Amino acid sequence: MTIGLISLAILVGGFGSWSYFSQISGAVVTSGMVNVDQNRQVIQHIDGGIVTDIMIKEGDSVSQGSVLMRLDPTEIQSALDVVVSQRYEMLARSARLRAESDGQTSISFSQELLEAAKKFPNVNELVIGQSRLFDARLTSMKQEIDQLSKRRLQFGNQIEGFEAQQTALGRQLELINEERDAQQILLNKGLAQSSRVLALQREEARMQGALGELAASVAETKGRITELEIGVLRLETRRREEAITTLRDLEFRGVELEENVKSLTERLSRLDIRAPVSGVVYGLRVFARSSVIRPAEPLMFLVPQDQPLVISTRISPLNIDQIHIDQPVTLRFSAFSARNTPELAGKIVLLSPDAFQDEATGQSFFTSEIVLLENEIDKLGNQRLLPGMPVEAFIQTESRSPIVYLVKPFADYIKKAFRED
Repeated sequence: MTIGLISLAILVGGFGSWSYFSQISGAVVTSGMVNVDQNRQVIQHIDGGIVTDIMIKEGDSVSQGSVLMRLDPTEIQSALDVVVSQRYEMLARSARLRAESDGQTSISFSQELLEAAKKFPNVNELVIGQSRLFDARLTSMKQEIDQLSKRRLQFGNQIEGFEAQQTALGRQLELINEERDAQQILLNKGLAQSSRVLALQREEARMQGALGELAASVAETKGRITELEIGVLRLETRRREEAITTLRDLEFRGVELEENVKSLTERLSRLDIRAPVSGVVYGLRVFARSSVIRPAEPLMFLVPQDQPLVISTRISPLNIDQIHIDQPVTLRFSAFSARNTPELAGKIVLLSPDAFQDEATGQSFFTSEIVLLENEIDKLGNQRLLPGMPVEAFIQTESRSPIVYLVKPFADYIKKAFRED
């Protein structure tokens, strides 16, 4: 009996000493998955279209910039050709209108338009057509001005005729005045009749009236000449104003066409779907030519190659207070045989600042990224880590004695009980 009690006391004392003085490393256990440092790339096309060529197949390794697929350019190229033709037409019209607004006698086409005219017959026809229109409009205006100039010359001749008549009538009026004065002297001496004097006075008045009419005709004709000169100025001004107004509208249209050309050219350059990174093709969803793809539809995925491997894990919000950057982690890869595969050491390099929510389960979680320590991957030998492999992670926490593990649940319960109302 005594020996049994002594043995029991030694057992209890030894267990108590062990549970109090020994330390057990703590760990937060979580599961994760092997990923690459640069996540898989989804290959999409912003515009969509019709597939004409497929250069790859499932599992192919491709380098960055390699063409994966090619889309049909027919529709975009046709639209671009139309817009480019409209822009060349706008440039040709603008050059003509600018020449008209500046009062030039010939058109100065841009170098871009002249180079295009050498390459494309339709552009050359535009240049020739605008040149002919410019010449025709200039000729028409000159003809109108010539007609007005001829009428002005006619009015000038009329004025010369009126002035000649004024000179003749003025001379006749002087002679009549002299004769009237002579007859008046004779009448005063009783040697002439008064009727003769009155007749000369009437002739004088008539001639003065005729001179007045001629002066009015001269003034009227000069007024017509002024109107003709204003008409010439109006013709030139109207031509320039029309050119300036139309040119202003064309400039806005030109900006719009240039933007359309840039947009269509960019879309045309995107018809070759290229690999954004070097990697392996998987999840290919388009297999045949003439397939129609929708905008932003996933076409395939690329798993980047030669990128560092990272382990992504989810951490419960209950344990997040025990996790920090650079915390040691022990990793176990369940895809390998447990007998032949050693545990690898790593550390936490990234921890999400906020929690996420699983849409399927509604549970909250934090994310972390773990990298292997240097040379740890060499322990795997010929075995390779591949993206998507499951991983079990043991995130090391502070060491505690066994007695703390036993007492903590009761202490937490008692603390909570005393705080309840």
